[in-house]
Formats: sequence, C-alpha cells, structure tokens
Amino acid sequence: VLATDQDIGENGRVTYSIKPGRGKAKKFRIDPDTGVIYAARTFEVDTEYDLLVRAEDHGVPKRSQQARVVVAVVGVPLESENAPVVKTGDQHVELTESDVPGFLVTLIQASDVDGEQLWYDIVGGDERNEFYIGRDNGNVLLAKYLDWERQREYNITISISDGVHTVYTQLYISVIDINDHRPEFTESVYRVDISENIEEGMEVLQLHATDEDEDKKLFYSLHAARDPVSLKLFRVDSVTGSIVMAHRLDRETLAEHVLIVIVKDQGTPAKRNYATVIITVHDHNDHAPEFTTKIVQGKVYETAAVGTQVVQVYAIDRDIGDNAQITYTIVSGNIGNVFGIDPNMGVISVVKQLDISTLSEYMLQVKATDGGKPALSSQIPVHIMISMADNAPPRFISDDPAAEIYENLPIGTFVIHLEARSTSSLLFQIIGGNVGDMFFVNPSTGVITTKDLLDYEHTKFYNLTVRATNMASASATCSVIINVLDKNDNVPYFEQQVYRGEVSEAAPIGSLVLTLSETLGQNANGSAGSAITGNHNHLVNASLPLVIRAKDDDSGLNALLHYDILDMLPRRYFHIDSSTGAIKTIMFLDHEKIPFFSFHVKVTDLGKPRLTSELTAEVRINITDVNDCAPSFTQNEYNVTLLLPTYANVAVLQVNATDEDSSENSTLRYDIIEGNRDGVFAIDATTGIITTRDVESIGTSYRLSVRVSDGKFAKVAQVNVNVETSENSGLIFQRPTYEGSIMENSTKISTVAVVNVLGSTLNEHIEFSILNPTDMFQIGLTSGAIQTTGRKFDREVRDNYELIVEARSQQPDREKPRVAHVIVNVTILDINDNCPMFVNLPYYAVVSVDDPRGSVITKVHALDLDSFENGEVRYEMKRGHGELFKVDRKTGEVTLKQTLEGHNRDYELLISAYDGGITPCSTDVTVHVKVIDKSMPVFSKQFYSDTVAENIELHSPLSVAIQAESPLGRKLIYSIVKGNEMEEFAVDFNTG
Repeated sequence: VLATDQDIGENGRVTYSIKPGRGKAKKFRIDPDTGVIYAARTFEVDTEYDLLVRAEDHGVPKRSQQARVVVAVVGVPLESENAPVVKTGDQHVELTESDVPGFLVTLIQASDVDGEQLWYDIVGGDERNEFYIGRDNGNVLLAKYLDWERQREYNITISISDGVHTVYTQLYISVIDINDHRPEFTESVYRVDISENIEEGMEVLQLHATDEDEDKKLFYSLHAARDPVSLKLFRVDSVTGSIVMAHRLDRETLAEHVLIVIVKDQGTPAKRNYATVIITVHDHNDHAPEFTTKIVQGKVYETAAVGTQVVQVYAIDRDIGDNAQITYTIVSGNIGNVFGIDPNMGVISVVKQLDISTLSEYMLQVKATDGGKPALSSQIPVHIMISMADNAPPRFISDDPAAEIYENLPIGTFVIHLEARSTSSLLFQIIGGNVGDMFFVNPSTGVITTKDLLDYEHTKFYNLTVRATNMASASATCSVIINVLDKNDNVPYFEQQVYRGEVSEAAPIGSLVLTLSETLGQNANGSAGSAITGNHNHLVNASLPLVIRAKDDDSGLNALLHYDILDMLPRRYFHIDSSTGAIKTIMFLDHEKIPFFSFHVKVTDLGKPRLTSELTAEVRINITDVNDCAPSFTQNEYNVTLLLPTYANVAVLQVNATDEDSSENSTLRYDIIEGNRDGVFAIDATTGIITTRDVESIGTSYRLSVRVSDGKFAKVAQVNVNVETSENSGLIFQRPTYEGSIMENSTKISTVAVVNVLGSTLNEHIEFSILNPTDMFQIGLTSGAIQTTGRKFDREVRDNYELIVEARSQQPDREKPRVAHVIVNVTILDINDNCPMFVNLPYYAVVSVDDPRGSVITKVHALDLDSFENGEVRYEMKRGHGELFKVDRKTGEVTLKQTLEGHNRDYELLISAYDGGITPCSTDVTVHVKVIDKSMPVFSKQFYSDTVAENIELHSPLSVAIQAESPLGRKLIYSIVKGNEMEEFAVDFNTG
C-alpha cells in the first residue's frame, strides 16, 4: 500500500495500519513504515479478503486516509515446464528529485509459455523502500521523494516467479538533481577588528559559503549596511567572497561598520542566503594634540610662594585610549627651572623663588604629547610676566653673598657691596655675626667696610647677618660670608727643640732613621727600654720613622714648610725630606768610626716673603752597633808556669780579648778547644780565667788552644802551661791552716785572717795572693791580711769558703821563686734572717663525726733555712676552735680534743710556725677542716692543681685525676659544679 503526504518533516511522515475487523486483521500484518502487507497465517485457495488500510501522518493534529485492499488467494502450480521470460530486459530510467510519490517509474514485462500467473517483487537495491512494484502487473512506482544529495544511483533487482520458477531482471535508476538547497554561509555573523590606517585594496575578511546541490558555483555581493557610508568604503569580490577596502577609514567618523552580505547559487530559480559582517575599526594615532588657543599668557608676582599656580594650558586629541592620553612638558624657555608643569592637567606653577632682577619675563614653550606609538605632539608658546607687588618686602639681589679680604689691611677697607630691590629706599644694618665689631655697613648704600685689623690666625671667616628695611617697615635678611685670607705674617716654629733617633750601622742607603721617644721607667707594653740612658730617662725605640715637625700658623703656601740640615758633616750621611721632615741615610754608616751624630735643622715657609724659624731643632742620632767586628786577644800566645804541688780551682792565667763592637753586641765567651788532656784545666767562659780542675792528673806541659767568640765571630790564642815542681824554698806559713768567720748579710769590710810566713831573710820581699780568686775576698799584697770586699754573704746559699793563699818571693840571685801555700777556711755565721715556710699547701682536713678524741686529722709542716736554733720550728694554734682541736708543738699534728657533733660544718684554724731565734720569726697558715658523715664520699685530696698550655689540643687529659672513696662501696659519679662557665673542661663521669 502506498500513500503520499505533501507536508514535510513529521507532518509528512506516514504510518500504515490495518483496521481490525471480523478476524481478517489477524491473518495479515503490515509494515508501519513501508505499507507492505505480509501474510500472518496460511490461507485457503480461492478465498478473498477485504482489508481496510489506514495511512496517518505525525502532524498535530494528525491527519489520516483509508483505502480498501482486496486480497485474493490463488493456488500455486506444483510444477511448470517453462520458466517466465522477461520481455523488457535490464532497464535504465532517470528520475528527478521533484518526482512525487506514485510516479510511474517503468513497467516490467514478462511472459510465460505455460500461461501461468506471474508474480513480481523487488528483492534488492531498495533498502529504504523508496520504490513500489505491483505484485501482479509489474508496474514500478515511486514510493518516496528521492534526494540527490543522499543517493544518486540505484541498482534494483526485481524477481518474476510463476510459483515454480523465478527469474530476475535489473532496473538502473539515475536521480537528477534539482535546485532544492539554499547556499549556507559558514558563519551567520562575521566579526573582524581592523586599524583605521589600513591601506586601500587590502583584504578585510574572506566570506565562505557552501551549497549541497550539484551545481555549487556561488556568487557573493554586498546587500545593505546599517550606515550608508559603509557601502562606499567596502566592496565584495563576487566570485571569491573577499571583502576589500575601497577607501581609507576614519575611526573618528565611524568606529563600527555593520554590513549585510548575500550569497546566491545559479539554480533556476536561484536560491540565496544572508550573513552579517561587523567590522570594528580600532584607533590609529593619526591625530596630534591640538591646543585650544594659539598662545597663552600669564602674570605672577615676584613674591609668589612656591606652588603658586600661574596659568593652565589645554589640548585635545581626537584619538582614543593611549593615543589620546596627553602629557604636558616645558621644553624651553624655563631659565633657572623656576616653573613646573603638571604633566596631566597642564597647570604651570612656581617651583622656585622668583627674582625679577634675574629675569622679568619668560617665554616658555610647552609641548603636549599623546601616548601613541609613535607619539605625536604639538607646542604652544606661554608668555609669563614677573611683577613686583607694592607691599613686597625688600629682596636681596644675591641670596648668598660672599667676600674675601686679606688680614692686616687698613681700617676702612672695602669688603662687599650689598644690593637689594625695593619699591622704596632701604636702611641696612648688621644684626648678627659681627664678632669683635670688626665690620661696618653703610646704612644707605649697603657697602661693608672694616672697622678693625683682621687676623687670619684669630678668626678665619665671619658670617654676618644683614637686614634691609624699606619705608613700609618690611624687611629682609641675608647672610654674608667673609673669608679672611692669610698673609705670611707668622714664622714657623718647631714642635720640640730636641729630636732623638737611631739607625743601625748595617742599614742600607736610603733607610729611614727611627725615632727614640723619652719615657720614664718602662715602655707602654711593660718591657724595659734600652738605647741611650741619661738623666734617669730611658730613650725607647718606638720603631717609628724620625720626622722633624714644625708648625706655621699661616695657611696655604704660607704654611708649607721646607726643612734643611745646617751642619756639613751630617749632610754627607743624612738627608732630610724638605717637605715632610723625614730623615734617611745617604751613605753607609760605621758605629766603630762615628757612633753618634748631633746636628741642627732649620725650617722655612714658602710664603712671600719666606720666613725662617727663629730657633733651630737639634737632632741626635745614635748609630746602633751590629756585630760586624771579630774579637781579638790582647796576645796571640800566652806563657805561664804552674808550680807543684797545687790545688783544685787555682787560677793559672787570665786571657783577655777585646771587641770593637758595643758591649751589647760583643758579649765574649771563652772556651778551651784543644790541648786540655784529661780535662785538667777549666776556663771561666765570662772572665777568661783558667783554673785547675783535676790536680791528680797534671802532666809536665800543656799547649792549650783557647777560643774567644762574640756569638758570630771567633779567634783562637795559644796558652803554653809549663808545669814544674817547686823546690824546698825554706818558706813556710806559720800555721798549717787558718780559720776565720764572718756574719752573713754584713757589708762591712772586715779582716777575716792574717797569714804570715817563716824563713824569710832580712829585707826579702814576699807577696801574697789568693790562687782561687773570688770577688768576696781580697788579700793584702805584702801584709797577708785577708779581708771581705763589702759584698753581702748569704749563709743559706754558701756557708763556707776555702781560700788557697800563696806566698811568693823572687830573689835576684835565684832562678826560681821561693813559694809557700796554705789553706784558709772561712765560715759564714748564721743570723735569723729566714722565717719558717709551710710546705704542701694548702691544708685541708676531713673529719668524721664518728672519729674519737685524739684522732690525728692532718699535719702541718714548715721549714726554716736558718741553722741551729734559728732553724728549729715549733707550732702553735694562733686562732680557731681551741676547744675542739690542738696542734702538737713539735710534730705539727692536728688532733681532736673531743668528738664533733653534726656534719657538713666547716672550721678554719690559724696555725703559726715559730723559729728558735732570739727574736723569733713566725709564719701563719690556715687549715680548713670539714666535718662529714662517713656514709658520704670523701675526696682523697681537697685541692688539685695543674698547668696547661694555651694551645693544648681538645680532649687532652690533664695530669690530675680526681679521686674519691665511698665508705659504703657505692659507685661514684663525678661532675663539675662550679667554675666551668665557658665549658672549657670536662670530667669523666666514671673515673674522675
């Protein structure tokens, strides 16, 4: 069944149904979309069914139509000899999109020799059921509108059957397109932004449209515009759709263009469509700022305050945005920069105090610049007149007048002329700064002159305050700086009259002389000074260059100084810097030739005229010695005879050497370097005295090589010692030994003993000498009286001296001298000059509350260096708790007199040690006693001490180990509780 509906969309979509009635509908079913009726059950031959089919669209409201369908059931032959034959063969048909449903497409013709009924059916190529064929007649009808855009060619397969045999034929259908689609723009609204300075002929926008029809050639055109002006400014290429600039744009005239464009196809009739094009024109900086007037004039009083507004300039810019943002600047004519302009508002104001005397009118050039890139600008002249108000106060022409004048000029000398402007006459007065009333100002003219002689050295400048008052009593003040210029009217003078310095004789040429400063006692660092000593003052080398200093109270060239050495000889060795006064060497020095220089220096200034100091400065330079000379013996070879028997420490000979160096650089030391077999002789390294050492091993002769050295250089001399046995000369001392004594600490020269000899002849000349000399004793050459030398003896250092005295007589008739020897023993007697000294300090004692009476808690011990009764020590409790403790007089043991109560108490006992002298000497010591409970740990010592180096490595153990005991055998833990604030030390918790 085929039904058509001229509507479109849902209004034209048809749905089929069989109207139910008397059971017929149950035997058939119909496709609701295609209208094809199918058998639902088996049928009987030669029966006929009458169906009512309804076609209904989907519009609102729905519309429907009914058709009567008669279905006849015929029999199908069981066999057939001949198959149907298609008469028309494969057919080709053309249809258009506009052919309506029901249109006869073609007729399929077939025949059967057997004359049987033939049945036609579409079996392929019509998937969307767009075609219909009569089942019994072969008429092919159009069932739906065709769409060329959907399918252009069809290949339909049609079957023809006689009930037994089936044959097929092909129907080819070509669809012809008709103009049924409008062209479509890709966008309904086109938007584009362009600058107003775009060139003519440049493309603004490319339009694009599509058409679903076969012929897609489209044409574009400009249809209308919101503003007719836009139609003249743009044109559209009809073929490409390109919108092109026809004329230059001006944003200021029209900022937005709205165009209506049209596209149409070539169909008949032609179909068209429309789109909107919105073109926004952006500003281009094509307008410079424009001032509203040609020139601006203003007027301002000279007394106008800073910030006063004078005039305002104004400009406009027809651009927009930054291109119209105007900035104002003054580009010229602003002499002294007295005016400023607000860059945004264009207001010109005063920024500095105006001065009509400097300039009475200004012609400014003001520029207005927009914010475009590049910026555009224009300028306008601004004429500003400066005027003076009638009631304005006076105005000094110079804000900071200054003048210079030499000192000592006559009274009344012109200094400066002050000028001020006013509408009436002025009265000038000095109201401040005129120290000493040195200046005068003419009240009418403002001329300042001197009233007294100026002195540069007294006052170098003056700061005067001058007031000017007009007839209206208005006034103004200004400061006048007057600088006094120096004249060379002061002679230079030295800071001190004597300069002391030193320089080493080894200093190279060009070395600076170092200064010696006078100090009393010691240097600032506490070390003793050394150089030249005199008048109880020590001259200390401060290691600073010696600089001769002078002063001049003048200034400039008048105060520049020139130094000269006056003495001829020092000028050969030294040069003084003419400007600084520093002295340096210009020749090699020799301490041994000239150890000291003294010369005079004069100083002259460089003024005009040049002035010289009235006094000269004395310069004393000490040439310090260096060890550059070798020592030399007074003799190259010494000969001496040693008579036996002899004794140990007997002086054999004294060698002497000298050194040209100074004493501090020529400390000579002597030693025997060769020939001293068995070490028989010894030499005093300082005095050069050769003495016997081992008298038992003396041989017959010795040739000693004795060396003297100053630490750098050395010389050697030969000493020949001839050993002889003395003959029995007949001389003998009166006693085999002599004894003598002397009190220690005595400096009185006293006779210890007098030795004499027997066996001398009449008028025989006998001389006495001490063979083992000492500076403590001397002997009369002929008297034999042994006396002290006045030096103090100390028994505690040495309590006995054994002197070997020789008596010698050399008679002309004897080849060998007559000699005799004797020993004199001198005992040093003690006096009580030492007090007892306590040892093993300090004394700490620990006592338990359980210790019984009589327990020894500690022991004090003192020593006395004196002898006998003077050195015997006894002890006494001087102060303390005598009711609890006592000290043994002889042993120093401190014991308990009774048991103690309480623990953790401290006692201090003051114990004295006395010696046994007639006038006893005593020393006190404090004994600290601590009472403890026995259950408490006890240190083995109460005081520990140690010394460590300042750069000792970290974690280095000290030599002390803290030890304590716990009476109950408990584990002890050690810790530092005080004195370790900087945490330099740590104690081992377990070992101490």
